[in-house]
Amino acid sequence: DAPAVPITVRQLEAIVRVSESLAKMQLQLSVTESHVREAIRLFNVSTVDAANSGIVDSIVFTPEQRDEFSKIEQQIKRRLAIGASLSEKRLIDDVIRYGFTEQSIRRSLVFLTQQGDIEHRRERRVIHRRR
Repeated sequence: DAPAVPITVRQLEAIVRVSESLAKMQLQLSVTESHVREAIRLFNVSTVDAANSGIVDSIVFTPEQRDEFSKIEQQIKRRLAIGASLSEKRLIDDVIRYGFTEQSIRRSLVFLTQQGDIEHRRERRVIHRRR
């Protein structure tokens, strides 16, 4: 079983549209599995690129959100020594125990990736702390 990936309805609809566009580009009347796989690959690459490019820098945080991010970052760094790796699912489950939402934790992981503190490995299933 592949791990669950959080995705919004809007993102799922975008994958469907890209799959349909790929089929049309090949002058095919129906979408095949290869079109869907390519659409998902493009989605994954573009999502990581967006996180790494600094697009998320333009997001404005309230003081409460900054405080929460700081606390989540502290919990993540306590569980993950520099040079160590841990399953993303296990890390999220551990941090949730301190009362944070999965969405807030995932947002924090995006920022830590952008800052270069962590990186995803093994098809985004494992988080590795770089610094």
